[in-house]
Amino acid sequence: MNFVFINPPREIAANNIWRIINSENPPLGIALLSALWDEQGHTSQIIDAAALKLKIPEIIAMIKPSTDFVGITATTPEISRAIIIAKKVREVFPTIKIIMGGAHPTVFHEEFVHEKICDMVVRNEGEIPITELARKTPYDLIPNLTWRKSDREVVVNSNAATYVDLNKLPLPAYHKLPMHLYHSALGAARQEPSIGMITTRGCPGKCTFCFSGMFGSQIRFMSPLRIIEHIEYLQKNYGIREISFYDDTFTASKKNVAELCQLIIAKEIKLSWSCFSRVDSVTPELLLLMKKAGCHQIMYGFETVDENILKNINKEINLDQFQKAIEWTRAAKIDIRGAFMLGNPGETIPSMEKTIQYARVIGIPFAIFNITTPYPGTAMYKEFSTKNLLLHQNWDLYNLAEPVLKLDTVSGDDVKQYYYRAYRDFYLRPDFILRHIFTRHTLAELLIYAKAISRITGSLLKNVFPQEACKEQ
Repeated sequence: MNFVFINPPREIAANNIWRIINSENPPLGIALLSALWDEQGHTSQIIDAAALKLKIPEIIAMIKPSTDFVGITATTPEISRAIIIAKKVREVFPTIKIIMGGAHPTVFHEEFVHEKICDMVVRNEGEIPITELARKTPYDLIPNLTWRKSDREVVVNSNAATYVDLNKLPLPAYHKLPMHLYHSALGAARQEPSIGMITTRGCPGKCTFCFSGMFGSQIRFMSPLRIIEHIEYLQKNYGIREISFYDDTFTASKKNVAELCQLIIAKEIKLSWSCFSRVDSVTPELLLLMKKAGCHQIMYGFETVDENILKNINKEINLDQFQKAIEWTRAAKIDIRGAFMLGNPGETIPSMEKTIQYARVIGIPFAIFNITTPYPGTAMYKEFSTKNLLLHQNWDLYNLAEPVLKLDTVSGDDVKQYYYRAYRDFYLRPDFILRHIFTRHTLAELLIYAKAISRITGSLLKNVFPQEACKEQ
């Protein structure tokens, strides 16, 4: 049997900062599924339409009539194009079974199957159901599967009894991907070629804006030895010099991270890397070890400096922890990339002003500002949807740059104005640009950093925000 896995194309508006800074990551989920499918003696193909920037007719032209299954993965911002692809596959290849997976189809699995957008939805983790499909297991015995038994009957199978063991999975089918097209987010990598990697699944956190339903609340870790094996494979076969660890909280297990760092040092692996973390999951000792092992940047999710808003979104961190993490990270000589949100429940104009000012004064090289976006499946989405307080359900605009929440403390227009203002006030400062360029330690680092800053500031000046957004509030 032949399976075609599709990562749909993305469309990012010109006035969205992510058009400039966005990473291009391999679709690791479907690359793992492709490897598992092939292990069962079948064949598969991956079409990464996002990286290849394919149009939908080009995608359809790459599908062979002999294909048995087409699987399409999608998060909320890509779902409209995923649906168009599914409909076009149905039109051109009526006998092919269409499967959808990913966060958005997981939330709306019954609707998707009932409305015949697809024949099946693989909910949550896909490795077990895809393996069972490859073994030709009857549909009704496959966990995590929602499928259509007849025109009128949609069947929702039970969830898998256990989670996937990350250490028992094969390496993703990198050889089927356009590896030369992948890179880290602008300003996140010191060296190229760079690539993203994920080493954990699950999250014990209860942040209201985060969807933990895909992988559950039990966090699972890839072992340090397995991560090393993965890194060495990427270096040997693709010359990778930098890894961006895109785990939600890479340092959730300090013990695992310490073991990984010690292995990198002991094996003398030449690698620079960055990661995401929380301010409450690092220590001075761990940060020093991470630096020694090649870590040069950490992105912390500060979100806001209003502690009432932090409570509203159930972030479970405070400003004292902010300050300690900043001091410890700076002492370890690791750069900080700060992530901030504007437009959370309880947001006001003064709270947005305080957050922007905080980002400016803490001395970080990069800051990312997003408009709060409650994706389907999150507690925030459920609350505001139930109360009829969503401004719209245009999934294309769930893109971190458009207001979605109807707040009684600040208007959507104000949130968007402060979103533009945040980037302007943070990046368009001559003293900021000069100070941070002159803190680079090597010529290569200076050139990469200068390129990142010039691209961000240049695009901000030209097309990221309208002229009226540049005016002082």
